[in-house]
Amino acid sequence: MATKEIQIYGAGLSGLVSAINLARGGHNVTVHEKEKKIGGTLKCHPSVHMTPMHIQKMQRYVGIELESCFSKLDTFRGCISRKKFVFSTKNLYVVERGSRESSLDYFLYKTALKEGVNFEFSHPLTPEKLRSIPENSIIATAGYSQIVKDLHLPYVTFKQFDAHMKTDLGNSTIAFFGDYTSDYGYISTKNGLLSSQLSGPLNLSQENLKKFANLVKETEDIELDGWSSIIAYFPKKARLFTKFAGKIYVLAGDVAGFLDPFFGFGVNGALISGKIAAMSMMSKQIALREFKQFTSRLNKDLVAHTIYWHLPLKKLILSQIMKVHDNHLSLIKRSIPGFTDEDWLTIVSTENIH
Repeated sequence: MATKEIQIYGAGLSGLVSAINLARGGHNVTVHEKEKKIGGTLKCHPSVHMTPMHIQKMQRYVGIELESCFSKLDTFRGCISRKKFVFSTKNLYVVERGSRESSLDYFLYKTALKEGVNFEFSHPLTPEKLRSIPENSIIATAGYSQIVKDLHLPYVTFKQFDAHMKTDLGNSTIAFFGDYTSDYGYISTKNGLLSSQLSGPLNLSQENLKKFANLVKETEDIELDGWSSIIAYFPKKARLFTKFAGKIYVLAGDVAGFLDPFFGFGVNGALISGKIAAMSMMSKQIALREFKQFTSRLNKDLVAHTIYWHLPLKKLILSQIMKVHDNHLSLIKRSIPGFTDEDWLTIVSTENIH
C-alpha cells in the first residue's frame, strides 16, 4: 500500500489512537494541536475519569497496550437526593487525563513519538484554516473546540465546571444526582489526584455549583475549590464522515458524537472512534461498517437526550434511571460503545447504604 501523508487535528485520545495506528501502517502522520503541549486545556485537566471497559477487548481492538494506564475501581458510590448507594465495580476503571506522565494522554503521546508521528503544537484549527485543510484529514477535536459549530453540524450546548486537587484517596468514584443540575456531578480519584466535574445546560450557575460543592462537603467532607468552566458543543448525531467546503473529512471523538449522551463515558468512544478513523484511510466501507456497529443505538439515545433536555421534570428523571434494576423497566437503553445492556445492569444493581 502506498504511503500517505495524513493530517490529524486534535491530540486527544482519538487523535492519538488514529496517529499510532496509521504510523504503524507505514504512513507519514502529522498531528496538529491547538494547545502548547499534550494533555488538552488546563480548564479541564489534569483529571480522573471512571469508565466501563472490557480492557482486554479494547486493547485488541485498538491495537495498543492500555492496561498500564487503567486501574480497577476500588469503590463506586452514589448520592441521590442525599441518599447514599453503593454500586458494583465490575468492569469499571479509573484513568487519568492531561499532561502528567501518569496520564493516558501522555502514554499515547510517547507511543506515537516512538512510531514516528510528527506533532505541531500551538496550531489551532481556526474557521479559516478549516476551509484549507486537505481532504480526508481526520478531525478529532474536543467538544469545547467549537469545531462542531464551524462544520455547521446540528449540536446541543452545555456548560461544564471542573476542579482538581491532591488527595490520598485510592481509586474511587462518587456520582451525585440532585436538583442543582439536570445531569450529574462526580468526583474521581487516582494517582494522588482528585478531580471533580459538574455539567448541565447553559443556565448552570454559580449557585448550582455552590449547592453541589456543599453536598460534597456535607457527605464526603471534601472541600472543593479552584473551579474553572467551559462551554462545550456536542453533535446531535454520531457520524464518521462530513462534507465541508466541498471536501470530505473523517471525524473522531467528541466531534464525531461518539459517546453516551446521558452519562458520558467518553474514553471508550474516543479510543474506538480513533481506531475506526484510522481504518477509514484504508477502506471507507469497512470503517463505516464498524462505525455503524458501535453507534446503532447511540443515535437513538442522542435523540432521546435532546428530548429529555426539554422536559420540565428532567431533574427528577435521570436520578431515577440509576435506581432501575429491571431491563424491561429501564427508561434509557445504554449506548456505551463496546458495552452491553447486561454490563450496564450489573453496574446499576445498587445497595442502599443510607
